[in-house]
Amino acid sequence: MQGLVNFAGDIGNAIAVFIPTICYLMALFCFLFAAWGFWMQTDPTNPFRGRPWIPLVSLILSGAFASFDRVLTLANGSAGTGLQVSIGSLTSYTPPTVGTVLGSGPGDAIVNVVALFQGFFQSFGAMACLFATIAWRGIVNGQNNRTQGGCFVQFAFGVMLMNILTVTTWLTQIFQTT
Repeated sequence: MQGLVNFAGDIGNAIAVFIPTICYLMALFCFLFAAWGFWMQTDPTNPFRGRPWIPLVSLILSGAFASFDRVLTLANGSAGTGLQVSIGSLTSYTPPTVGTVLGSGPGDAIVNVVALFQGFFQSFGAMACLFATIAWRGIVNGQNNRTQGGCFVQFAFGVMLMNILTVTTWLTQIFQTT
């Protein structure tokens, strides 16, 4: 089991390196797109005719992507947890050593297994939030046919994945038999 925990930790670290890279590239892309969009507003062949908010939304999303760790920290605060997300700490996860996983009952075993894979779940949740934001940008620009509510649900489930230990503990307390 230790090999699986180490592998999941390594995948979580790889995702944690991938997220800031994509965030900064998207911030740069959105900023350049906003500058081009504001410049095209003066052109008679304006591609944003009837949708003048697209360059402004792209400029705001540029800031959101550049400070995505703070956006995730605020989302975690809204979820009721105190999880602080920072770019530097994303890659400092080391998987714990597998000891006794079983605990005193099935609920303890589930919480212990989730705690072993917590680093992977947190990175994957942050990636789900990032892709929800990228998909929402595509919806606003008219590039895909998803719904905005679907992006909100994906973002909410990403926040839940980042707080997987809190969610798991809550669920095992609900379904705990006495």
